[in-house]
Amino acid sequence: MADTGRRPDGRLYISIDAWHDTAFDRLAAAMLAELPAPLYTLVDADDADTISNWRRAGFTLTEVSGSTCWCPAKRSPPCRPRRGVTLTGGAEESRAEVEGVEVGVIRISPSMRDNGRPRIARIRSIEVRADQRRRGIGRALLVHALDALHTREFGLATIDVDETDTATISLLESVGARRESNTWS
Repeated sequence: MADTGRRPDGRLYISIDAWHDTAFDRLAAAMLAELPAPLYTLVDADDADTISNWRRAGFTLTEVSGSTCWCPAKRSPPCRPRRGVTLTGGAEESRAEVEGVEVGVIRISPSMRDNGRPRIARIRSIEVRADQRRRGIGRALLVHALDALHTREFGLATIDVDETDTATISLLESVGARRESNTWS
């Protein structure tokens, strides 16, 4: 699976989740041929195989400080955003809409690996339109998605956050997430 996402700072990030190097290489080549430069990605500093894949694709790796937040996938009391906002979707993507216009989205990649441990999903992004922030939409999307993951028997969801993104860190901690410092390349 391959995906793109534009960060609030305007940078375009790409991600590829493939079990085999040949599949990764084909997806990377297709994305690099179609997308405008510059492109960015995030990789755990301890993930030598993925770092090798991105280097093969032509990426230059630099270190950025950040944290991984671990969110429990659990049933929580419903969290409703302001009146008139409708939540749709499930475990892979949930959207918030006002009169059919998207005002927020959360994107999640469910893990394919199990190995007898709790299944873990990766939250790729939580986005709320700037003019709709501070209205409970992000929290409602997060609670909705974590509930859907719990229903699908996931134990946790992770998300990488920049240490300076205090709003996202507060949002994640409000649903019981715990932070673990790491370094991205």
